[in-house]
Parts: sequence; structure tokens; C-alpha cells
Amino acid sequence: MSETFGVPPALWEYQTTFRMPAGAAATELLKGFDEHMNADPPPVGAAHPGVPLREVAGWRLSADVTVPAGEPPFPVLVYLHGGGWSMGSPWTHRRLAAELTGLGLVVVSVDYRRAPKHPFPAAVDDVAFAVDWARENAATYGGDPGQLVIGGDSAGANLAASVLATGDSGVRAALLCYGVFDYHRMQAGMARLLGRPDPVSGRYLRPEEFDSLRGDPRLSPEVAADRFPPTLVTVGELDPLLPESEALAARLAAASVPHRLHVVPGAPHGYLQLPTHPSRAEGIAVIADFLQEQGIKTER
Repeated sequence: MSETFGVPPALWEYQTTFRMPAGAAATELLKGFDEHMNADPPPVGAAHPGVPLREVAGWRLSADVTVPAGEPPFPVLVYLHGGGWSMGSPWTHRRLAAELTGLGLVVVSVDYRRAPKHPFPAAVDDVAFAVDWARENAATYGGDPGQLVIGGDSAGANLAASVLATGDSGVRAALLCYGVFDYHRMQAGMARLLGRPDPVSGRYLRPEEFDSLRGDPRLSPEVAADRFPPTLVTVGELDPLLPESEALAARLAAASVPHRLHVVPGAPHGYLQLPTHPSRAEGIAVIADFLQEQGIKTER
């Protein structure tokens, strides 16, 4: 098991195949490995958990805001956690948020609404609101709204890209980590991979809307890749979602959008949350380098 670099075997199996052990649920599996994924986060200058953004449909939309040590102003990263649009939270990604803050970024980690209780487009609307909120309120936390970046992993990368595809986001750069960029293509691929009877059985969309939403840029943002700012697309070589990142990079290239596709050898899905795997440090360094290339000051 040396190639897994200390990643627990069940977690490695899930992150490379998306198949669950018999009798297990994804939420419980990932909860069981929280200690591994979030152990020993680096220090930050200040932490502001659960900052309220708005009340909507019975949901208290909030964000965890982490601030670097040092002298402001700092660039601002609005970050969207992964979890298949139905799991996860800023808490499940707290170590990653701290590591990104360590690059000299004010990180606004958004606790958006999740399916199935809040199906599409609730999360998309929350993320768009959060970007506007960050632009208007970043200075309160030492952030520079003129250096606004958006990012996310997995489903969170899909949500980040949806903002770029559908609105005048005004962000300087995007960090899209092992995401989904054509929802219907991904669902069909996952149905084949996991042996599901059909691709409509995901929890994010209402089944009756599945076909009518094909090509909607809020779900499949690569159709509007020409609207993206300079974009980093990063993904592990062993990630079942690798084709999604490759397809987005091809779209960005066709649209002449400055971008970088970073495929990490030997890395699975979610590699940025695997602190014992060398791909994590590589990925953080690539993010820092990319931001510096875009004129966004980081600490590396």
C-alpha cells in the first residue's frame, strides 16, 4: 500500500472508484475519516466561523471566513466545498481552508444549501449571492475586493464554474479542483461506472427536470467557457472525474482563455484533502504559482 502514502485503504478505494464498501453510506464513510483529512491544520491569523450572509428558504446562509497573519489588504478567495451537492460543509474542508489562507488569502468558505432538501438551483443562487457579498464585505476582514478569486472542489468546482458561466462575476481568476463541468455527461459516466440503472437517480436535480436542463450553463458551465477568467484546472490522474477536467481544459483552449491543466500523477479524487499524500503539497504549490502568474500576491 506504499503508493497510497498513508491514506486509509477504504478512503483510497472510495476516492479512486466512487464505490462504497458494502453496507456503508458516503456520509458516514467520510465522517469516519475526518480526523485524517483535517488533522493538524496550520495556524491562521484569525477565524470567523458562521458569518451570516442571509436567510433564504429556511436556510441560514453563512460562511467561515479565515484571515491570514500579516498586513492587509489580502486577496480574497470565495471557496465552495465538495460533496456531491448533498454532503460536506466548510467544517469538512477546514484544513484545506487554513492551508489556502496560509498562501495569504482571505478565504470565504460558503455553507451553501444542499440537496435533496434544497435541489438545484438553490446552491447556484447561494454561491452567486456569496460572491457579491464577498465583494462588498471583504474589506471588513482585511480583503481586497479588487483581487477576488473563486474556487472549489468536486461539486464545489461545478458551482464555482456556474457563477463564471452565468454572470458578470468580476473575479480575477478561478481555481477549479477535480470538478464536474457537464452534469449530464458526468451522471451518465457515473451510472456506467457504478452500475446504476439510469443517470437520472442523482439527488441534485428533480428527476422530472433532468432532460429539460441539458446544456444549462448553471449545471454544465463548460458550455460558456469563453466567459471564464484565467483558470487553473487541477485533477488527480486516478480520479474517476479526470475526463471532466480534460474536457473543460479543451473548451478553455478552444475559447483562447488563459488556463493551466494540472494532472497530478498517482493522485485520486479529493487529493487536496489527503495531508499524507505528496500530491497535496504539490497542489497547494501549483495554486500559489498560478495565482502569482495572474498578478495575485501570495505568500509562496
